[in-house]
Amino acid sequence: MSNVIPLFGSSTQQIRLVKPKVFEEVQQVIEQLKHGQLIMLNVSEVSPCLAQRIIDVLSGSVDILSGQVVNVGNGVFLYSLSDIEVSAFRKHLAA
Repeated sequence: MSNVIPLFGSSTQQIRLVKPKVFEEVQQVIEQLKHGQLIMLNVSEVSPCLAQRIIDVLSGSVDILSGQVVNVGNGVFLYSLSDIEVSAFRKHLAA
C-alpha cells in the first residue's frame, strides 16, 4: 500500500503528544487531526469523568472523519485519519 507511513522507520510524519487539562482543548485536537496530524492522547492525569468525556468526543469525531483509534494503554490513545495506517504500531507493541 502506498499510503502506509512507517511510524518507527524513516518517516517524516510526527506524532503530537496531547495531555489535555480541560475539555475546551478537545476542539483544537480535532482541528489538528483534520490537518493530518497523528495524535497521541494521554488522559491519565485528569479525572476519570473528564477523561471519558474527552475520549468519547475525540473517538466520535475520528469515526465521523473515517479515522481510527488505538488504545495504547493506561489512558493513552493514538488517533489518526483513515489515510494513515497504524497497524505497524500495533505490531510494534506486540513485539
